[in-house]
Amino acid sequence: MGNMSYCRFKNTSLDLGDCLDAIERGEIHDLVDYEYEGIEDILDYCEAILEYRARLEEAIDEYKR
Repeated sequence: MGNMSYCRFKNTSLDLGDCLDAIERGEIHDLVDYEYEGIEDILDYCEAILEYRARLEEAIDEYKR
């Protein structure tokens, strides 16, 4: 089941935090093929998201006002 629209960013940030923890612990070796494909997808998504960084930070600033 996918993330509900009202919590997709929160749930995804928690999952990315878990992935970062695994990377920091060196748990990136001896994975199955689809996990390496997932890492490639994450890197691609991160690059694309960073293209929207200014817009996202602006939205956060507006929310905090």
